[in-house]
Amino acid sequence: MKFTPFKLTALLFLLLSFFQNSFSQVIIEKEEEKVRSNSGRFYVYWGWNRGYFSDSDINFKGDTYDFTLFDVVAKDRQSKFSLETYFKPSSLTVPQTNFGVGYYFRDKWIFTISMDHMKYVVQTAQEVKIDGYIREMHDIYDGEYSNENIVIQPSFLQMEHTDGLNYFNFGISRADNLLQKCKWARNKIELQIVEGFETGLLIPRSDITLLRQDDINTYHFAGWGASLKTGLHLTLFKHYFLHGEIKGGYINLFDILTSSVGNNKATQDFFFIQTTIQFGGIFYFR
Repeated sequence: MKFTPFKLTALLFLLLSFFQNSFSQVIIEKEEEKVRSNSGRFYVYWGWNRGYFSDSDINFKGDTYDFTLFDVVAKDRQSKFSLETYFKPSSLTVPQTNFGVGYYFRDKWIFTISMDHMKYVVQTAQEVKIDGYIREMHDIYDGEYSNENIVIQPSFLQMEHTDGLNYFNFGISRADNLLQKCKWARNKIELQIVEGFETGLLIPRSDITLLRQDDINTYHFAGWGASLKTGLHLTLFKHYFLHGEIKGGYINLFDILTSSVGNNKATQDFFFIQTTIQFGGIFYFR
């Protein structure tokens, strides 16, 4: 076949068009791959929680007493909803709150740092078993106890970790996109199921009145915790998200301050379940 200048120009144009289309398709596929990959994603969040606690054995030990209360019931303390309480910057930690950050160091793996501000309140007027002694308090509760019944009255004990039961933790989570194969959702909506493990420190500020001895305690490293969690993570337009989660774990408080003076301490451990709702923003480092 004889190539005229016109035919040669047309052939070169077709070849260039083919390679340009092929190269463009590769770029599009790479860009879609980048969109699908979560690696490099960073997010921050804020939210609120509801907590549920198992019964707990609490030991109180001081210079003139050493006794244990068995199967003590405690509940959380929800703040009544108002815009001022839940959204005013100066009162953001009044409700039971959660806040933290997360970083996708792999496409499906997240490193998290967070703080769960829970509240734990021992219920008054409950009857429990007591074992141990109280001496030289010049009080109606002085005496030796051997697995006897006692009613927790305000004159005997008021105990709260309400400022709060602060669980500072770090963890690893895995996120799987449930809508990955839905082309209509790409770049607009992402629904992930997230499961993870956390562990960390408990730094409560407890409010305890024991045998009419009231004292304001300070924030104090009191123990440790570990937890498992699972939840649904809804991302909207790549930069905003809502997250609902349920978390279960174990807390061991081996050094609770019952007074800011003297050698007065308490110990307890218990299991907890926490439900949360969170919202936040997403940023990309890539």
